[in-house]
Amino acid sequence: MNKVLFGMAMVAVLGMSSCANKPAQQQTEEAAPEAVATGNEIRINCLYKVAPENVDNILKISKELVAASQKDAGNIEYDIYQSQTDKSQLMIFETWKDQPSLDTHSAAEHFTRIVPQIANAAVGEMAIQSFTAQSEGNQIRINCMLKVAPENVTRALGLAQELVEASRKDGGNIDYDIYQSQTAPTNLMIFETWQDQSSLDTHSAAEHFTRIVPQLQEMAIGEMAIQVFKK
Repeated sequence: MNKVLFGMAMVAVLGMSSCANKPAQQQTEEAAPEAVATGNEIRINCLYKVAPENVDNILKISKELVAASQKDAGNIEYDIYQSQTDKSQLMIFETWKDQPSLDTHSAAEHFTRIVPQIANAAVGEMAIQSFTAQSEGNQIRINCMLKVAPENVTRALGLAQELVEASRKDGGNIDYDIYQSQTAPTNLMIFETWQDQSSLDTHSAAEHFTRIVPQLQEMAIGEMAIQVFKK
């Protein structure tokens, strides 16, 4: 793949959450039985930024990639998300049953045709963050997934953006943003990285967290899916 920077390998951790003080949940209610964690899954967050004038076209071909990849054997999840604080920042969010499934996908016609187009349009390197059960460390990455009713999307995004702005100022924060699925706009993701558990604990006790997160929880359809990884 052109313009690829392989990022962090992390291990999935249950029982921790920042986005919601609830037990960690590895799949939504709609997930297929094969999405149950076995320890071999590979989660990939592929982040890329494009010039504002290219956003619409890249979203179009990214959606084509999503539709085809969701049909690949061994795929658990595949979607395209857009940052709501910087619309030129996009993320392909994917999970695979195992390495052979990912290898087969990477050789598929839709991958070899579409991904180079995305990579060539990217401003700078594509950041490929691959999470597996092979590493340990102190940094904590959280993908907080929530689904809201269509009539609550605007309010939820407003609250989430307020949470993002305040949380970025918290000590130990490395990354914090709100993303929206471009194939299912009622699906939102709070995407965050913390220096260590102590930083996360302090954030979880902050006024903006304890005030805003319960409001997001109330709007969520079903449980929030809290996916936690350690670097």
